[in-house]
Amino acid sequence: MRFKLVLLSVLFVSLLTNSSSALATTYYISSTGKDTNDGTSVATAWNSIAQVNKASFNPGDRVLFEAGKTFTGSLYFTSVGTAADPIKIGSYGQGMATIASGNNYAFYCPNAGGIELHRLKFAGSGRTTTNNSGVIFSVTADLTNKRLSHLVLDSLDVSGYIKTGIAIGSSSTTSGYDNVRITNCQAHDNGEAGISSYGKAPALCHKDWYVADCKAYNNSGRSEITTTNTGSGIVLSSIDGALIEHCETYNNGWLNNNPNGGPVGIWGYICNKLVIQECESHHNRSGLAHDGGGFDLDGGCTNSVMQYNYSHDNDGPGYLLAQYSGAPAMHDLTIRYNISENDARRFGQGAIMLWSSGDNGGIQTAAIHNNTIYLTPAADGSEANAFYLSSNGVSQITVRNNIFQTTAGVPQVKALATEGITFQSNCYWGTGKPLGIKWGGTSFSTLNDWRTATNQEMVGTRMVGVSLDPAFVRAGQGGDMNISSGNRRLLTSWDAYKLQPTSAAIGSGLNLATEFSLTPGSRDFFGSATPAPGILGNLGASESESKPAPLPVELVSFTAERQAGNAVLRWLTASELQNDRFEVESSSDGRVFNRIATVKGNGTTTQTSTYAWQDALAKYSGAMVYYRLKQVDISGKITYSAVKAVTIANVANLEMQAWPNPFVGELSMQIQSPQGGKAFITCTDAMGRTVLTRSVEVTKGASTITLPEVTQLPLGVYSLTVQQGATRVMTKLMHQ
Repeated sequence: MRFKLVLLSVLFVSLLTNSSSALATTYYISSTGKDTNDGTSVATAWNSIAQVNKASFNPGDRVLFEAGKTFTGSLYFTSVGTAADPIKIGSYGQGMATIASGNNYAFYCPNAGGIELHRLKFAGSGRTTTNNSGVIFSVTADLTNKRLSHLVLDSLDVSGYIKTGIAIGSSSTTSGYDNVRITNCQAHDNGEAGISSYGKAPALCHKDWYVADCKAYNNSGRSEITTTNTGSGIVLSSIDGALIEHCETYNNGWLNNNPNGGPVGIWGYICNKLVIQECESHHNRSGLAHDGGGFDLDGGCTNSVMQYNYSHDNDGPGYLLAQYSGAPAMHDLTIRYNISENDARRFGQGAIMLWSSGDNGGIQTAAIHNNTIYLTPAADGSEANAFYLSSNGVSQITVRNNIFQTTAGVPQVKALATEGITFQSNCYWGTGKPLGIKWGGTSFSTLNDWRTATNQEMVGTRMVGVSLDPAFVRAGQGGDMNISSGNRRLLTSWDAYKLQPTSAAIGSGLNLATEFSLTPGSRDFFGSATPAPGILGNLGASESESKPAPLPVELVSFTAERQAGNAVLRWLTASELQNDRFEVESSSDGRVFNRIATVKGNGTTTQTSTYAWQDALAKYSGAMVYYRLKQVDISGKITYSAVKAVTIANVANLEMQAWPNPFVGELSMQIQSPQGGKAFITCTDAMGRTVLTRSVEVTKGASTITLPEVTQLPLGVYSLTVQQGATRVMTKLMHQ
């Protein structure tokens, strides 16, 4: 699965670096310091949180706690930074400092923006003994028409609080937080939630949030609360524009005791333009009657999407749309290219499920397409369903190009209401009973009977949909993960839901763009492109098994090397089919490319063709320049070459670049060494385990090395390190 990350180059120094403010001061807190010191150096460090609470800080200041040490107390922070010069609180030295807050909150900051927290552990006394949340940013009700911009929470570990690990919210209808970034955080063993936001309903108090690479687990819920759900992993509310990606939630919610609703692993409500993608949510629970699912777009969500996610082994739905009583209007929602494996383990729920109170129009206009559902009987003996419409109050719901595969007679579809929903071109299959449809008060065991009686699985007068084995590579055999260690599943569990080459689901999908003017997104669950207009795609979450069209150009080689002050690019084609041109593109960061030249192609030929181009390096200011070819055929279709890198200047320090990032196949890296000699390459996974080591000889200057071994690694986040002597550099990579 393609969990994409932005490339981050990290040296083994503090994450908190330069402020643009010339007047900024760094304050240190050390286990050996004294509160009578001035705090402005390690030698003159303060000793306590109490001293930090007494102080006032200016924009650009930094407050750094000694890594590896524990400081007792609660941080009450009232200083205000700016987006340009934020106040940064974090750790100095290797590792992270611990703020042990006992039974109170760990960090509380009201009515302030321009704040960053980095590399800190916040530890409460335990979810049954504390009285608050861990990290709290709040806007009070009396603050009006105020936008608080720039909160960054990175690399935090928050646990042991009765309420929420990280809570950010507003009690004002006109004020809130903009530009919030929560990354690389762990929120676990709390009571009400791992990470959450709130607002003054129905206002969208906040804007522009990003939550990525976070884990929320073992957040139990609270059995003493019976009026609202508790025990979610990550839940966002009252935000206009939010993205949650690359996150994992598991083993949450087992003590929820609200009879009217339960928690979900990752979800949002009263949000506009909320996107949840490339996440994994599993083994989430609900103590009482409802929910406990993987993902959810809930009441008041508009223009929002769940895509490219993996949900499995949850009590409740893998993917839920729910409009609760009193919620604002809910409309224009999308669930696409997700996988659900053995969700709906309890309470008679559905892997994909819709429930609506009908308030404010109910659930209006939702496109549910190209999802793969695999479902065995529920663990508690209740009736699980691959797709479950559990109420009225829906309109313009379309269900297209999905695969619903079940075992032991589990129904593929159950609809208590039959209005406002359309099924077209789905695959229904089961063992024990190939097809089970419960439509209103009638059951159907053949697709044709259901189609004839209801006009479902029809496009105009054309019959669509199939009741055939989709022929997954290895359905239901992905194995389980070690929940206690949080290890992500192996690549093979996702690959299990690719299609075998002979699958009847290949090429059987409707082209949503052509037939319904519905934008299907750019790619499938596995990263393959969605069908171009006029081309039939697949059923389910994988488009990668479709037969590829002939490539317009057979590119044999593409090289880029430095010669004097120029980069010399050469490429060779074995054949060309309607090749109009090559566009040479360059980039200073390996991500954003610009066209620098156009080279005419040879149209159609079976002869070998050679090309070359020179680029002057003097116009680039960085240490490296990256090149790629954009091939354009006569019809306008484009393909890209691999990226090549050229060193611009002589090397003064050990440096390293790796590309592509994210990577699918083998990885290329360039080591720039000031002296040459032996270098050691190490790759570790997200749990810090070494998965690859190599010793290489590098020349003085730049050496390019390929790592074909990485193609065998499971999907996920990796750290790649190069070391020469006492110097080492690191970069983070994503295997998709």
